[in-house]
Amino acid sequence: MTVQEKIRDIKQQLRLNMNGVASGSMREAGIEYRLNFGVGIPRLKEIASESGKNVELADALWKEDIRECRILAALVYPEDKFLPDLADLWIEQISFPDLAEVCSMYLFSRMKGASEASFRWIASDNSMARYCGFLTLAHMLRGGREMGPRYVQELKDQAEAAINGADIMCAQAAGAVMRRLEGENG
Repeated sequence: MTVQEKIRDIKQQLRLNMNGVASGSMREAGIEYRLNFGVGIPRLKEIASESGKNVELADALWKEDIRECRILAALVYPEDKFLPDLADLWIEQISFPDLAEVCSMYLFSRMKGASEASFRWIASDNSMARYCGFLTLAHMLRGGREMGPRYVQELKDQAEAAINGADIMCAQAAGAVMRRLEGENG
């Protein structure tokens, strides 16, 4: 099956699992994707599992600019082949926190160079990059990845600044990082 045939099959599955109520709720909350089927993460994880890890499929899904296709792209991209440069590009194209959360949890936190990229993101002027950086670091800590004392102090400083800042999304993500750090050291 070609990549385009797989995408056609995936879109058909998305239509069959469409949840108009969920999609409408997201729209009312200001989360307005070009196209949003309202399919939940558990079902998307099943579809990703059926599709398997595949770079070409992930790239094609991301280009679809459909909420569920982008989530699937993060789920099917092989973590060992995903690099920070591509993460930078994806972050520029992420408009909503739900996609940032999925990408950070399932892909960014597992890629090579995740720690360095995350520290670069949390120092960025881009709010979504900061959000992804804090989320990625929180997931890395949750997964048991350790950081040297110098990095822990830098992370605490950045997180405290974000918690006291005006960006609510980043403050919440920074709070998650602080809870993880306190759990490790407490």
